[in-house]
Amino acid sequence: MKAMRGEYLGALDPYGYVRDPKDKHKLLVNEETAPIVKRIFEMCAGGMGSRSIATTLNNEGVLSPAEYNRFKNHDPEKDGAFVRKRYWCQTYIRTMLQNEMFIGSMVQGRQYTPSYRTKKRVKNDREDWIVVKGMHEPIISEELFEQAQKALHSRKIQPRKDSPHHVDPDVFSGLFRCEACGTAMRKHRTHNGKYIYYVCGRHHQQGKFACSSHYINCDVITRLVREDIKRNAVLFTEDTERAVRELTEKKCSDDQKKMSQMKSELTASRNQLAGLDAKLRRAYEDNLSGKLPDHIFTMLIGNYDEEKETLQRTIRELEKRIDASNAARSDVERFSKLIQKYTSFEELDSFMLHELIEKITIYETPNMGRYRKGKEKIVTIYYKFVGALE
Repeated sequence: MKAMRGEYLGALDPYGYVRDPKDKHKLLVNEETAPIVKRIFEMCAGGMGSRSIATTLNNEGVLSPAEYNRFKNHDPEKDGAFVRKRYWCQTYIRTMLQNEMFIGSMVQGRQYTPSYRTKKRVKNDREDWIVVKGMHEPIISEELFEQAQKALHSRKIQPRKDSPHHVDPDVFSGLFRCEACGTAMRKHRTHNGKYIYYVCGRHHQQGKFACSSHYINCDVITRLVREDIKRNAVLFTEDTERAVRELTEKKCSDDQKKMSQMKSELTASRNQLAGLDAKLRRAYEDNLSGKLPDHIFTMLIGNYDEEKETLQRTIRELEKRIDASNAARSDVERFSKLIQKYTSFEELDSFMLHELIEKITIYETPNMGRYRKGKEKIVTIYYKFVGALE
């Protein structure tokens, strides 16, 4: 009912506005951030895309909404010098550009919590939003808002399949990530349609200040992955036993070599613990019968308890190491059977990649954010069950 009356219900001040100190359900224009909001709409209406707008703001050092709120609550004496951590991104710019709040409407109910048992937020359909017009001073005119919507819509048009800018479905989707920031690598095509390549998604959205581009040609990453799969498939097919043994030793090398010794130690420790329990029972019986004085019994119990705790800890550690070693060998054997299915194939496809690979990462040598031709990139393939093999 409050939302339908146009009362603001958010916990934080929306970007571009501040809550009225006399009534927290009303909004006043924030003179610091409102000009930035207006500029964003003007840049969009002038033909700039959301990614270019985000890059421009980041390059100029304009704080993103989250960083602005953090800056307002920052205490230099307590927290030290303020350091920018988060940046403007393409997604947030697009969200702002579609928000009618900036033309004076109160827009709420965009998300809801489906159950009191969870804190997860679910998006509402746009027709279910609660929009009440004329509830506060607008930052931009309705004309500028409409111009921005037209510009946004015109940039949404996807190239046709026969267009040089069309990019085929990505077989690495969900697998290929930037190792520096963890963001998914995004697939693109050059303007002339000649090359397809990947860049860090965070760099694509927020620019060089957020992360390096980690640029890599699509043909290069495809060739690297294809060759690695074929090489390992041949290795595990031609001499399976040796390949399994060597990989198992690599994954759990020390424990594999000491397996028999660990099992002997475990048996000995369990026997010691059983003997100690028998001694404890006899001590209790002797104390009850009067053969063992109380002060000696108390001293013995203390020593027994300490020795028992040490033995139990040793047994737990040995069992854990033996289980891990057995699990490592089992995982290697599962991987061996899996990789042997792909001794001969022509092209990579999404099914085989998701069956074989946990993730693929790319790392770029230092000086991130500074373009240098020929900068070394390290691609690491993490296979299912066994991880990276090199």
